[in-house]
Amino acid sequence: MKKVCFVFALLFILSTSQAQIIRGFGLKVGTTISNQDWKYSNSSGLSGLSFDSDSRVGINLGIFTEFLNVPFIGIVTEVNYIQKGMKKEVPVTTISQPDGTGEFVTWNTRVDYINISAYGKLRINAGLFTPYILVGPKIDFEINKTNSLGPVNVVEDNFNKNRFGLKVGLGTEINLLSFKLLAEFLYDADFKELYENENLKVNSNSFDLRVGIIL
Repeated sequence: MKKVCFVFALLFILSTSQAQIIRGFGLKVGTTISNQDWKYSNSSGLSGLSFDSDSRVGINLGIFTEFLNVPFIGIVTEVNYIQKGMKKEVPVTTISQPDGTGEFVTWNTRVDYINISAYGKLRINAGLFTPYILVGPKIDFEINKTNSLGPVNVVEDNFNKNRFGLKVGLGTEINLLSFKLLAEFLYDADFKELYENENLKVNSNSFDLRVGIIL
């Protein structure tokens, strides 16, 4: 009898602990808005070609788990598929018209990543809505790269393939009967340049706009 009671007590403790450890899990889907900043050094002779690209909108989707089912704080881990890159209107030049023909082509580079992120989460329950703040490290693993102008150029071919950085964001949960919806906005910054040599530095940053469901 004592053994039976011990087993039931152990199962109760484990189930209670699990309930306290895991708050929920779910899916997120949205867009990533990214751009690049190309800066040539004065010594390169190309400093006039330095530019900030236009923003490129890509897909962002993933799965996540939130830990610590306690008031106010949590830990969120997630795995995402993210499309980043840049767009830029490039003038068409010829030998006879080196300054441009008046026509333009779109330089559209897409870089696909598997992203792994971990956040500290601070939330405030306000009834129907639970606003929160997210902050934590991330790493992006490059899995594919394409360029609308043809083969990826030498610079893009040597982009850092593993990108460490930080994400900071705001969001809110919408508390329904058996599940929660969420909406969030995050800023994604890398700790180091996407590419760097003595003549050129390429920096990148992006924003995530996502909605999701917590089960």
